[in-house]
Amino acid sequence: MRRPCVITAAIFALALFVGACSKSSEREPGDFERMRIQQRDEPYAPGELFANNERLRQPPAGTVSRESESDTGAIGSGMQAGRMTAVVPLSITPERLALGQRKYTVFCAVCHGAGGFGGSIVAVNMGAPRPPSLRSAAMAAKAPGYFFVIATHGIGRMPGYAPQLTVEERWAVVAYIEQLQRSTTTPPEARADSLRALGIRRIDSVLASEQRR
Repeated sequence: MRRPCVITAAIFALALFVGACSKSSEREPGDFERMRIQQRDEPYAPGELFANNERLRQPPAGTVSRESESDTGAIGSGMQAGRMTAVVPLSITPERLALGQRKYTVFCAVCHGAGGFGGSIVAVNMGAPRPPSLRSAAMAAKAPGYFFVIATHGIGRMPGYAPQLTVEERWAVVAYIEQLQRSTTTPPEARADSLRALGIRRIDSVLASEQRR
Protein backbone atom coordinates (compact mmCIF):
# COMPACT_ATOMS: atom_id res chain seq x y z
CA MET A 1 0.00 0.00 0.00
CA ARG A 2 3.01 2.30 0.42
CA ARG A 3 4.21 1.98 -3.19
CA PRO A 4 1.70 4.51 -4.67
CA CYS A 5 2.76 7.06 -2.06
CA VAL A 6 6.40 6.59 -3.00
CA ILE A 7 5.60 7.06 -6.70
CA THR A 8 3.50 10.14 -5.97
CA ALA A 9 6.28 11.67 -3.87
CA ALA A 10 8.83 11.01 -6.64
CA ILE A 11 6.59 12.65 -9.25
CA PHE A 12 6.08 15.64 -6.97
CA ALA A 13 9.82 16.01 -6.38
CA LEU A 14 10.48 15.75 -10.13
CA ALA A 15 7.90 18.45 -10.83
CA LEU A 16 9.57 20.74 -8.31
CA PHE A 17 12.97 20.09 -9.88
CA VAL A 18 11.75 20.82 -13.41
CA GLY A 19 9.98 23.95 -12.21
CA ALA A 20 13.12 25.20 -10.50
CA CYS A 21 15.25 24.62 -13.61
CA SER A 22 12.84 26.27 -16.04
CA LYS A 23 13.42 29.96 -16.79
CA SER A 24 10.72 32.11 -15.32
CA SER A 25 9.34 35.12 -17.11
CA GLU A 26 8.74 36.86 -13.83
CA ARG A 27 10.92 39.82 -12.96
CA GLU A 28 12.93 38.99 -9.89
CA PRO A 29 15.17 41.28 -7.83
CA GLY A 30 18.70 41.24 -9.17
CA ASP A 31 17.71 39.57 -12.44
CA PHE A 32 19.54 41.61 -15.07
CA GLU A 33 18.00 39.58 -17.90
CA ARG A 34 14.62 41.14 -17.22
CA MET A 35 15.26 43.65 -20.03
CA ARG A 36 14.81 40.79 -22.47
CA ILE A 37 11.18 40.36 -21.56
CA GLN A 38 10.16 44.00 -21.25
CA GLN A 39 8.18 45.79 -23.92
CA ARG A 40 10.32 46.89 -26.84
CA ASP A 41 10.11 47.63 -30.55
CA GLU A 42 11.68 45.12 -32.90
CA PRO A 43 13.41 46.62 -35.95
CA TYR A 44 11.40 46.23 -39.17
CA ALA A 45 8.42 44.88 -37.25
CA PRO A 46 5.02 46.51 -37.79
CA GLY A 47 4.02 49.14 -35.31
CA GLU A 48 1.36 51.69 -34.50
CA LEU A 49 3.52 54.72 -33.68
CA PHE A 50 3.82 56.08 -37.23
CA ALA A 51 1.24 56.45 -39.95
CA ASN A 52 2.94 53.92 -42.23
CA ASN A 53 2.68 51.24 -39.49
CA GLU A 54 6.46 50.73 -39.40
CA ARG A 55 8.85 50.86 -36.47
CA LEU A 56 11.66 52.60 -38.38
CA ARG A 57 11.45 55.96 -40.08
CA GLN A 58 12.30 56.30 -43.74
CA PRO A 59 14.98 58.93 -44.54
CA PRO A 60 13.84 61.81 -46.75
CA ALA A 61 14.06 61.15 -50.47
CA GLY A 62 17.55 61.70 -51.86
CA THR A 63 19.30 61.40 -48.50
CA VAL A 64 22.80 59.88 -48.54
CA SER A 65 25.21 59.31 -45.69
CA ARG A 66 28.01 61.85 -45.52
CA GLU A 67 30.33 58.86 -44.88
CA SER A 68 28.86 56.75 -47.68
CA GLU A 69 31.34 54.53 -49.51
CA SER A 70 29.33 55.21 -52.65
CA ASP A 71 30.39 58.87 -52.60
CA THR A 72 33.00 58.86 -55.34
CA GLY A 73 33.31 62.64 -55.58
CA ALA A 74 36.47 64.50 -54.66
CA ILE A 75 35.13 65.45 -51.23
CA GLY A 76 34.17 61.94 -50.16
CA SER A 77 36.97 59.97 -51.82
CA GLY A 78 39.92 62.32 -52.35
CA MET A 79 39.96 61.16 -55.97
CA GLN A 80 39.02 62.96 -59.15
CA ALA A 81 39.08 61.41 -62.61
CA GLY A 82 41.03 58.45 -61.23
CA ARG A 83 43.73 60.60 -59.64
CA MET A 84 44.38 62.11 -56.23
CA THR A 85 42.64 65.47 -56.16
CA ALA A 86 45.17 68.26 -56.57
CA VAL A 87 43.40 70.78 -54.33
CA VAL A 88 41.47 70.69 -51.08
CA PRO A 89 37.85 70.56 -52.32
CA LEU A 90 36.55 72.69 -49.43
CA SER A 91 37.00 76.38 -48.78
CA ILE A 92 40.04 76.99 -46.60
CA THR A 93 38.95 79.40 -43.90
CA PRO A 94 40.65 80.38 -40.62
CA GLU A 95 38.01 78.36 -38.79
CA ARG A 96 38.72 75.27 -40.88
CA LEU A 97 42.48 75.63 -40.40
CA ALA A 98 41.95 75.97 -36.66
CA LEU A 99 39.85 72.81 -36.73
CA GLY A 100 42.57 71.03 -38.69
CA GLN A 101 45.21 72.11 -36.19
CA ARG A 102 43.17 70.78 -33.27
CA LYS A 103 42.57 67.42 -34.94
CA TYR A 104 46.19 67.19 -36.12
CA THR A 105 47.39 67.76 -32.57
CA VAL A 106 45.18 64.96 -31.27
CA PHE A 107 45.53 62.33 -34.01
CA CYS A 108 48.66 63.11 -36.04
CA ALA A 109 51.25 64.91 -33.91
CA VAL A 110 51.71 61.86 -31.69
CA CYS A 111 53.57 60.17 -34.59
CA HIS A 112 54.44 62.89 -37.12
CA GLY A 113 55.47 65.46 -34.53
CA ALA A 114 53.98 68.79 -33.52
CA GLY A 115 55.72 70.54 -36.41
CA GLY A 116 55.29 67.70 -38.89
CA PHE A 117 59.00 66.83 -38.93
CA GLY A 118 58.46 63.26 -37.74
CA GLY A 119 60.40 63.67 -34.50
CA SER A 120 57.76 62.53 -32.05
CA ILE A 121 58.49 60.44 -28.97
CA VAL A 122 56.55 57.62 -30.61
CA ALA A 123 58.77 57.79 -33.68
CA VAL A 124 61.92 57.74 -31.51
CA ASN A 125 60.85 54.49 -29.86
CA MET A 126 59.09 52.87 -32.80
CA GLY A 127 61.99 51.74 -34.94
CA ALA A 128 62.03 51.55 -38.71
CA PRO A 129 59.96 52.14 -40.67
CA ARG A 130 59.13 55.32 -38.76
CA PRO A 131 56.41 57.91 -39.44
CA PRO A 132 57.70 60.11 -42.27
CA SER A 133 58.36 63.81 -42.03
CA LEU A 134 55.51 65.72 -43.59
CA ARG A 135 57.98 68.53 -44.30
CA SER A 136 60.16 66.47 -46.62
CA ALA A 137 60.33 67.24 -50.32
CA ALA A 138 58.71 63.91 -51.12
CA MET A 139 55.71 64.63 -48.86
CA ALA A 140 55.44 68.24 -50.03
CA ALA A 141 55.10 66.95 -53.59
CA LYS A 142 52.10 64.79 -52.69
CA ALA A 143 48.64 65.95 -53.73
CA PRO A 144 46.13 66.85 -51.00
CA GLY A 145 44.05 63.86 -52.07
CA TYR A 146 46.93 61.58 -51.09
CA PHE A 147 46.83 62.73 -47.47
CA PHE A 148 43.04 62.46 -47.40
CA VAL A 149 43.11 58.88 -48.68
CA ILE A 150 45.80 57.92 -46.15
CA ALA A 151 43.86 59.59 -43.33
CA THR A 152 40.76 57.68 -44.42
CA HIS A 153 42.16 54.19 -45.05
CA GLY A 154 45.56 54.21 -43.34
CA ILE A 155 48.87 52.88 -44.63
CA GLY A 156 51.43 50.52 -43.12
CA ARG A 157 51.31 50.82 -39.34
CA MET A 158 49.08 53.86 -39.52
CA PRO A 159 45.37 53.07 -39.12
CA GLY A 160 42.61 54.85 -40.98
CA TYR A 161 40.86 57.58 -39.01
CA ALA A 162 37.50 57.60 -40.78
CA PRO A 163 35.74 56.33 -37.61
CA GLN A 164 37.21 59.18 -35.55
CA LEU A 165 37.26 62.05 -38.06
CA THR A 166 34.47 63.19 -40.35
CA VAL A 167 35.12 63.98 -43.99
CA GLU A 168 35.27 67.68 -43.20
CA GLU A 169 37.67 67.12 -40.31
CA ARG A 170 39.99 65.02 -42.48
CA TRP A 171 40.09 67.74 -45.11
CA ALA A 172 40.72 70.31 -42.38
CA VAL A 173 43.73 68.26 -41.28
CA VAL A 174 44.97 68.09 -44.88
CA ALA A 175 44.63 71.87 -45.20
CA TYR A 176 46.58 72.31 -41.97
CA ILE A 177 49.33 69.95 -43.20
CA GLU A 178 49.65 72.09 -46.32
CA GLN A 179 50.00 75.14 -44.10
CA LEU A 180 52.72 73.38 -42.09
CA GLN A 181 54.60 72.53 -45.29
CA ARG A 182 54.58 76.18 -46.36
CA SER A 183 55.42 77.54 -42.92
CA THR A 184 58.80 79.18 -42.37
CA THR A 185 58.38 79.68 -38.62
CA THR A 186 59.38 77.15 -35.98
CA PRO A 187 57.72 77.58 -32.60
CA PRO A 188 59.40 75.82 -29.64
CA GLU A 189 57.43 72.58 -29.99
CA ALA A 190 58.16 72.42 -33.72
CA ARG A 191 61.85 73.12 -33.09
CA ALA A 192 62.06 70.24 -30.60
CA ASP A 193 60.26 68.04 -33.11
CA SER A 194 62.78 69.02 -35.80
CA LEU A 195 65.80 68.27 -33.61
CA ARG A 196 64.49 64.85 -32.61
CA ALA A 197 63.75 64.07 -36.26
CA LEU A 198 67.33 64.99 -37.16
CA GLY A 199 68.61 62.62 -34.48
CA ILE A 200 66.34 59.84 -35.76
CA ARG A 201 67.62 60.23 -39.31
CA ARG A 202 71.22 60.04 -38.09
CA ILE A 203 70.51 56.87 -36.13
CA ASP A 204 68.72 55.25 -39.05
CA SER A 205 71.56 56.25 -41.37
CA VAL A 206 74.16 54.61 -39.10
CA LEU A 207 72.07 51.46 -38.75
CA ALA A 208 71.58 51.26 -42.50
CA SER A 209 75.31 51.62 -43.16
CA GLU A 210 76.10 48.88 -40.64
CA GLN A 211 73.63 46.54 -42.31
CA ARG A 212 75.29 47.11 -45.69
CA ARG A 213 78.69 46.02 -44.38
